[in-house]
Amino acid sequence: MTIRLLSVEDVRQSSPSITDIVKIIRRTYEEEGRGRVDVPLKIGVRPDRPGTFLDAMPAWVGDDEAGMAGLKWVSYYPGSAFMHAGKTDSSGLIVLNDPQHGQPVCLMEGMLVTYLRTTICAAVMAQVIQTRGRDPISLGLVGCGGLGRWSLRVFGEVFPSLKHVKVASRSAVSRQAFCEEMAREGPWSLEPVDDVRDAVADCDVVISSLPPVVSKPIEAQWLAPHAIYVPLDLTHAWQTDVWDKAGTVVADSPAFLHKLLAAHRPDVSVDAHQVLAVQDLVAQDGSKLSGALRGPFFVAVCGIASTDIALAWAVFRNAQLKKLGGGFDMKASDVTLHSALGGGYTNAGLRQGVKA
Repeated sequence: MTIRLLSVEDVRQSSPSITDIVKIIRRTYEEEGRGRVDVPLKIGVRPDRPGTFLDAMPAWVGDDEAGMAGLKWVSYYPGSAFMHAGKTDSSGLIVLNDPQHGQPVCLMEGMLVTYLRTTICAAVMAQVIQTRGRDPISLGLVGCGGLGRWSLRVFGEVFPSLKHVKVASRSAVSRQAFCEEMAREGPWSLEPVDDVRDAVADCDVVISSLPPVVSKPIEAQWLAPHAIYVPLDLTHAWQTDVWDKAGTVVADSPAFLHKLLAAHRPDVSVDAHQVLAVQDLVAQDGSKLSGALRGPFFVAVCGIASTDIALAWAVFRNAQLKKLGGGFDMKASDVTLHSALGGGYTNAGLRQGVKA
């Protein structure tokens, strides 16, 4: 069985447009809302290092005739020596399996898919709950790493009404460089600000993407009554009153959000809100409900594997058409496995990992 190997450049060249990915994510939410997705809570291990994790995220999307299967294996090691050597603190691999026979068909770099799906999931959720007649004009970014960049690209595409962007970060150098770089990518005006409050106050949409920090900088009093707050960092950036005073909480995995808050935010009353599942809102045409939803909105993108796998399959199909990527033959058919197990290997040799 030959597996297609896709590098990050192959993935970039094979990625659908942002507009098409929005449709993919929305359709995936619809499928889950109708019970045609199998996506267990992510499982993982926690190495003995602060804030690190390695998570396994399997999913099945669709029906038996047109299903998509796969798994993402992702790691996060903030502040590691590897990162200080110029490498990223996150890594991801995605394995896709043929839905008809279960054999692996593709292994691809997974972080570009992760950045795309995370920010586009946020944009789709914002679309679903957006108050009618109020197209967002201003965006506040707290944190300007990879997720900050993709947040601006995606929200700028999904909401062309966005005109003004304020950017706060720990480093004046990083936010200034971010603004200079991203000013070339769209018609928006960008303003680096020293105070997080200035990046939050009166903005229609606020997105935070911070590493674990001791002081949580975002306060409820700064959020406008209609604001859509998207903590892509989930638990790191907001003070308790942000949760307490949220008018509506929406998540793509309410069960995982509850689990996460119970583990990392004991200061929060998890039961203070009924967390709405975006899948249900999409399946029921959430636009009809938007007038009944009350702000400020707390939008939790929990990172469910169904969206990763649906997007990864679109990338894989495009890569096939473009003939991108290399091939790797595992030679794992019944015949070759039988030959390997019977072709001169003794039990003792197998235990020792050497040929007898």
